[in-house]
Amino acid sequence: MAPARCPSCNSPAVLYDEARGELICTRCGLVIIERLLRAEPEWRAEPGKETGRADVTSGLDITQHDFGLGSRFGTSEDLPPSWRARLRRLQMWQRRSRASSYGEKSLRDALLELDKLCEDLSLPKSIRAEVSAHYRRAKKAGLTMGRSTWNVLATLTFLTCRLRRVPRTEFEVARALATRTGTREATALRSIRHLTKLFKGRLKLHIARTLPEEYIDRFASQLDLSRPTTARAHAICTILPKSLKQAKPATLLAAAALYLAGKEAGEAITIRKLAVTLSVGVSSLCQTAGSIRALIEARGG
Repeated sequence: MAPARCPSCNSPAVLYDEARGELICTRCGLVIIERLLRAEPEWRAEPGKETGRADVTSGLDITQHDFGLGSRFGTSEDLPPSWRARLRRLQMWQRRSRASSYGEKSLRDALLELDKLCEDLSLPKSIRAEVSAHYRRAKKAGLTMGRSTWNVLATLTFLTCRLRRVPRTEFEVARALATRTGTREATALRSIRHLTKLFKGRLKLHIARTLPEEYIDRFASQLDLSRPTTARAHAICTILPKSLKQAKPATLLAAAALYLAGKEAGEAITIRKLAVTLSVGVSSLCQTAGSIRALIEARGG
């Protein structure tokens, strides 16, 4: 990383200043390189541990209403009960002081609800962070006023999954929304579809059409299918024409490909079980599977 000698005085006494990120010649004082970035990870000692890797991120957490910059403190079991009770009361007032205005409290409550929704859908933190950013944009644009927070969060979660190619269907999101709000699944699904059109236009979200290949692995895991069956389903999806992929929902095509692949491999799976598990219609699945079977036979397998 450091040069062997100083280019000015040709001295080998070159020192790296970690605090300033500079290479300095200790003989003539020449600053050879300024603000040098170190590529290796930073390490530091943690309390109770010998070594530990330090957090080299910016420290901002968009999933929290104050970006995670608010202070926190905990209690210790070594303290007397009276002191622990006093610290718990201070913690309560500290949490309240982190969200003083109505807007901050509303944002805090919404992001807490988002954590529960993403946990129900088994979504990673990266998706949760992006949904938080979209929710802040929608709130700033006034799109959340007069609308249910749960409905808005569920819709933005569905749109973010579509943007990042995370296989979550609108039926799964609607089911999670209905469970949290206590409403009917059909009502939750209708709300998500209505808000999807609104947010796509107002937030300028360019959502690409989903492909059946994106759902194959997840559906195969739900149905406990073998790897050769999953691979065959992927192969079936690759030969589907573009017109069929645009005319049929991706979930329906993925379900039909898995059904045909399972039949070829001798998997014990019925079309009704597959339709119920994957939330597709039985008749639609039968018709789509028949069309794909005819296409495969026409192409000779």
